[in-house]
Amino acid sequence: MQRSTISTPAGEMSALVWDEAGADAPNLHFAHATGMNAELYADLLAPLAGHFRIIASDARGHGFTSLPADPAGLHSWDDFAADLNGLIDVLDNRRPWLLAGHSMGAAVSLLAAQHRDDVTGLVLVDPAMLPFDVAAMVRAGADIPNPMADQAVRRRGGFPSRADARAAYLGRGVFRTWPDAALDAYLAGGLVDVADGVALACTPAFEAATFRAVSPHIEAALAAVQASFVLLAGEHGSTVRDAELAAFAAHSRCVEASRLAGTSHFLPLEAPDAVRNAITRVTGAT
Repeated sequence: MQRSTISTPAGEMSALVWDEAGADAPNLHFAHATGMNAELYADLLAPLAGHFRIIASDARGHGFTSLPADPAGLHSWDDFAADLNGLIDVLDNRRPWLLAGHSMGAAVSLLAAQHRDDVTGLVLVDPAMLPFDVAAMVRAGADIPNPMADQAVRRRGGFPSRADARAAYLGRGVFRTWPDAALDAYLAGGLVDVADGVALACTPAFEAATFRAVSPHIEAALAAVQASFVLLAGEHGSTVRDAELAAFAAHSRCVEASRLAGTSHFLPLEAPDAVRNAITRVTGAT
């Protein structure tokens, strides 16, 4: 694995790359959740490196990617999907692509895939989405509450040191059930050095803007997608309601749509073998 800087039409994106699988291996891109970064998923992806050429990129405003990240300029997750499509376009397209992702990254992967015929498989890990009835209200102009954005904007953005940042997160909030290695990976990819210590690469303002930019177009993207896909949802705290899970399951290209017992929204950390198995399964279904 190496970290690479990739020039795209929008600017430079930073990504973890595993490129030892051979010339005939399919491409696998993994997209991270809101506020997270590629490093968090490195342990999940590394065992697949013998079978895929893997790219796990940091999204705009996250990790080490240097694309412009003005919160006021972010209007929709379609912006992240456009960045992903731009990244794919400058990489080797002689081989098919499998797009996988977690939370926002799963939704962005679906939004990107609807415009491509070189994407042959999708793995959607607890995709973040508005309930379809709520999304219809948003498309009609409704302004709905967004508690995730309200919470994100109040996050502490900087710390005197990396040790202080770790102490602030350990055992608290969404990090409460995380293994130590996952927290360390998140911090390694999500903190940047500043004059008075360290700061979150994804600033609280940009994280809040990202939550507010949640796409109301997932239902249309699902209808348009031609790639085989697997959707895995958490048993509790999931962003996928039963009604939407059933809609995905009814799609003609669905290989599997299910909830994993004992998991939460952070199931990539809780059940990595299941996620890797889903990637293998959807590859075999293409």
